[in-house]
Amino acid sequence: MAGQGQSERIDEYRVRPYERGDRDGVLSLLETEWGHRPGRDWFEWKYVDDPYLSHVPITLAERDGEIVAVQGYVPCRLRRGERTVLALKPVDAVVHPDHRRNGLYSRITERGIRRYRQRESALFFNFPNAASLGAQQQLGWSEVAVVPTYYRVHRPGELLPDGPAAGSVGRAADAVTRTGLRLCDRFSPADGTYDVERYASPPADLLESIYETRVPRAFHALREAKYYRWLFDAPTLAHTAYVATRDDRPVAALVTRSGGEDGVLVFDSVPLASRHDAFADLLAAVVADNADADVLSVTGGTLPPSLLARFGFVSYELPLVSRFCHPTYMAVRPLANGDDGGRFSRRALADPENWCVSFLEVKD
Repeated sequence: MAGQGQSERIDEYRVRPYERGDRDGVLSLLETEWGHRPGRDWFEWKYVDDPYLSHVPITLAERDGEIVAVQGYVPCRLRRGERTVLALKPVDAVVHPDHRRNGLYSRITERGIRRYRQRESALFFNFPNAASLGAQQQLGWSEVAVVPTYYRVHRPGELLPDGPAAGSVGRAADAVTRTGLRLCDRFSPADGTYDVERYASPPADLLESIYETRVPRAFHALREAKYYRWLFDAPTLAHTAYVATRDDRPVAALVTRSGGEDGVLVFDSVPLASRHDAFADLLAAVVADNADADVLSVTGGTLPPSLLARFGFVSYELPLVSRFCHPTYMAVRPLANGDDGGRFSRRALADPENWCVSFLEVKD
């Protein structure tokens, strides 16, 4: 077995960890796959400036000096009750089209497993699509569940496939939807019990303090200020915090994310897994501020489904919605067996009842 800082060569491919000087090769490969070249600021934010690691968390394969496969990892502190461990989310897995069907995805992933098993990391968890989930299960991942997602669709016509009747059908669908959402907003107004303050630059320390007022027993990413600050510093993405106060005391908050390909996300809520009655006023503010968005999305672990239904959000399981929205799977892979060394067991990690997941966990 190669050491954690060494490379391995089975054939013409060299599989190894990221080394200084690899950045442009990684960005070129991502450009080939994605159709656009990520900026250097994005790379520095995502893989250099995170608050937990002192190295660039990427494994890759190269041939003749060209990087042809990559697998990145994003760290977080995973908490359950009073126990906290370092976890990694595999992200940005890409194999160059000319080098597929050579087992490179499995090889760079296995390289990552060996590398991080020898370090302090306790587990991988991530949110693959259906095809990637099958490949990961062959490498030791366990499926947890499909993440329940809810949508408030303002313009369903934007989701319809192109066709001869798409324009007229889309306009009719938009009109019906506007009428339905207007009724929702009229008959389910905000409670008005709390004052809502908006922050274009989310206050990380304040969000951490609200989170600590009621910490769930379920698995979740530790909401600490340095982690929030890093997430909110993501290039090209905007975050807005909505903080509910009563008698000048902050009691609950929602955070939205916009600027990506997913429309506007209700990215996080604190206190987590809570039915705090301030969330009605907070969600009303989010809905009012984002009336021009095509769609608002939120996970079922962020806010109670009954509150979401009150504000016109519908489940991904609704037949009409499921035609246009792919399910978000969740999977886990412990890097050691059992609970030794403060790690969580596979059985506990694979139980969906043990998780509280918002877009803060799902997205990177």
